[in-house]
Amino acid sequence: MSCDDSTTSSELLAAHLPEERVVKAFNTMMWRVLRDRGKPGGGNDRLALFVAGDDPDAKALVSGLIEEIGFAPVDTGNLAQGGRRQQPGSAIYGEPVTESEGRGVLAGVSD
Repeated sequence: MSCDDSTTSSELLAAHLPEERVVKAFNTMMWRVLRDRGKPGGGNDRLALFVAGDDPDAKALVSGLIEEIGFAPVDTGNLAQGGRRQQPGSAIYGEPVTESEGRGVLAGVSD
């Protein structure tokens, strides 16, 4: 398997670690936003952190961590489809959005 437009970096990593559960998260938001804008305890205006993976239990675990630090986990799909949605240059990359805004952006993205 090669890393080109047909394979995301997350899929490549998963192929090299077949016994592991790979989840793509925390990569669409700049570190300062992660440091400063989490709202532990919830709220309707929490910022979205996007999650992709092939293992539902692993995604649930990472989503729980995202909740704990005060962000809203938003599932973008599996590593292939969801990973592409989180790539640099995508509609959700690098722009802080709330959970509802993030879901709206994802609804408008064609695969």
